[in-house]
Amino acid sequence: METNQHLFKELEAAERLFSDGSIKNAQKRLRNVLKESKALDKIPNKLRHKINAAISKSRYFDEISSFATNPKRNDLINKLDDLIKNPNNNPRKHAHKIHEIHTQWQLLDLSSKPASKSQWLNFNDLTKKAWEPCKEYFDEIKQIKVKNASKRNEIIKDINKFVNDNSNKWPNSKDLIIFLQKTFKDWQKYAPVLDEDLEKLKKLYFDARKPINDEIKQQEDKNKEKKILLIKKVAEITNDDNEKNISEFIKLKDEWSNIGTAGKKNEKKMWDEFNKNADRFFVERKQKLTDEIKKIGDLNKKLNNDEISISEVKSALNEISDAINTKEFKNINKDIKSKINDINIAKKKERFIAYANIYDVLMGKIEIDKAPSNFINTIQRSLENAESNINELNYACVKLEILAGIDSLKKDQSIRNNIQLEMLSNKFNKNNVLDTNDMDSLINHFINNFSKNDSKTIHANIWKRIIKCVDKLIS
Repeated sequence: METNQHLFKELEAAERLFSDGSIKNAQKRLRNVLKESKALDKIPNKLRHKINAAISKSRYFDEISSFATNPKRNDLINKLDDLIKNPNNNPRKHAHKIHEIHTQWQLLDLSSKPASKSQWLNFNDLTKKAWEPCKEYFDEIKQIKVKNASKRNEIIKDINKFVNDNSNKWPNSKDLIIFLQKTFKDWQKYAPVLDEDLEKLKKLYFDARKPINDEIKQQEDKNKEKKILLIKKVAEITNDDNEKNISEFIKLKDEWSNIGTAGKKNEKKMWDEFNKNADRFFVERKQKLTDEIKKIGDLNKKLNNDEISISEVKSALNEISDAINTKEFKNINKDIKSKINDINIAKKKERFIAYANIYDVLMGKIEIDKAPSNFINTIQRSLENAESNINELNYACVKLEILAGIDSLKKDQSIRNNIQLEMLSNKFNKNNVLDTNDMDSLINHFINNFSKNDSKTIHANIWKRIIKCVDKLIS
């Protein structure tokens, strides 16, 4: 009676699952009931009716499921058939497509009634045919895996040889680590291998590396002990002269750098402790650095506000010793260069204006002191000129254009050619009387051959061309 009640409860649970749409779970419960009911000597009518009703409902859902999924399965079969008729040129993509179709088929089996026997046989047969274009590809992959396994065996042999050659006198841990890193990089290069080779090769590889790893560990342990002693030595430095303390610490630091690594796990922690023990020595030095940085900041502020000269700043910076590598020191030097550049630009501009004034001075439009002082005498003499020598004015202009790298007018091309020939000749004739190969000499030449008495537009235009040259040549 107890068993019957249990089966009734199971059937009721199955009913609820059917109602909730959990068909697979409901059918599983029903199968369990059917299995247990077979063990009964006699199935009560009420239970039999209940079981039959559940079976009918299960079949109903199977039919609905088949009705919904069979077209989908047929569609997958058609896709396989199409893939056979039109294989992908890329074997990898072709294989991926087959795998994708298989995944969809399996999902249908999980979510509904399994495929009929005829459907499955058809699907399975087509699958075998679909795989055929990939055969060569997989054979090729297999060969690659076999070759990779062979290369990995060579790496294992190399490691074993290294161990045999060096076990009597091992290199330092750093070199051992580099060797292992290199072999690991090579090992990674030759992947993948066949599944059947993977574990075997892996074991051989790690077994081959073990003596080296053991030696590294042993060396790192020794290095750790040495570095622990150095940490203690730093803690024990107690000279009254702080500079001596720093000097001793630097020596210990050199010793530290000559000791190999204490292991990735310990190295940073120990290094931090080593330096922390020395922090007390650098308090005074840090304060000096702070003071110097502040001094640089004050100097920079005064420099930018034009409260102090560049020479005064440079003189003050000569007293800086600890802060010469700071960004503040670099910034103030950058600002000094910028200031010098600004001054040079201003001087150049002022000088250019003075040169530009020459023509107006020659014309008597402005005072003679507005021109550069080195031209005053020449200007005064030119005032006595009765007329201008236009050819010489043009000569000075074209020659300046050559010096400045400015193109001359087309009409002056022959003059330019002659001047260039003259300049070339003058290089070999140092006794040349007239040396007018510099800007000021040529401007003097212009002034000497100018007269305001016959000045015309052509004179002014020549001067405009000269001023363009001055802008290029002035420093």
